[in-house]
Amino acid sequence: MTFTDLDLDHRLITSLTTKNFIEPTKVQANTIPYGMIGKDILCCSKTGSGKTFAFVLPILHRLLNQKSFAKRDARALILAPTRELAKQVYIEVRSLLSSLSIKAELIVGGENYNDQVKALRHNPQIIVGTAGRVADHLSGRTLFLNGLEILVYDEADRMLDLGFAQELLAINQAADHRKRQTMLFSATLDSPTLTNLTDTLLRNPEKIMLDSSFTIHSDITQQWYFADHIEHKQA
Repeated sequence: MTFTDLDLDHRLITSLTTKNFIEPTKVQANTIPYGMIGKDILCCSKTGSGKTFAFVLPILHRLLNQKSFAKRDARALILAPTRELAKQVYIEVRSLLSSLSIKAELIVGGENYNDQVKALRHNPQIIVGTAGRVADHLSGRTLFLNGLEILVYDEADRMLDLGFAQELLAINQAADHRKRQTMLFSATLDSPTLTNLTDTLLRNPEKIMLDSSFTIHSDITQQWYFADHIEHKQA
């Protein structure tokens, strides 16, 4: 299978080909078709599987081929657990936008708030950010999500581990358009809190279970060490 077989917009195929991306990874091949038709998605996939393009490509395909719900509101919001991961996602998004008339902005903590306010006034179609800073802009009424079409929770398990449950729920409530599509990606799904969250955020999602919570990543080497006494165990 190639990206061409997925019926993505030809402009995306051109961008992918230029970057020598020809064949989708497993998570991309399984997720993109459902993302393109607007289905909510619950995907369990390990880090490093290529899942960023699994949600970015359906987002761009939609923005290129469908009218927006609202003139000024952002059309897609991608949430990541940390600003470092958000920046990585943002870089991948920008790498596909060089020949497209689509604007994206990065909204994360640790960066100047007022500069972000100015950037949001330019009405970017895509926002990549962290839950805490996005929630701050919602509270400050410098960001509105009523017309949001696609909401992505990337590494949702880590966002919960970092204590962002309330922010995630607040963002979900702010992005309340009845036709909104939600895609949630997680490396694990064994947390009761995460199960409750998915029940709240997703509507009849397509479940794509590519990795169980206990799958051993092939790129990680596990080692066991025998300890002689309690001090060694605590080291």
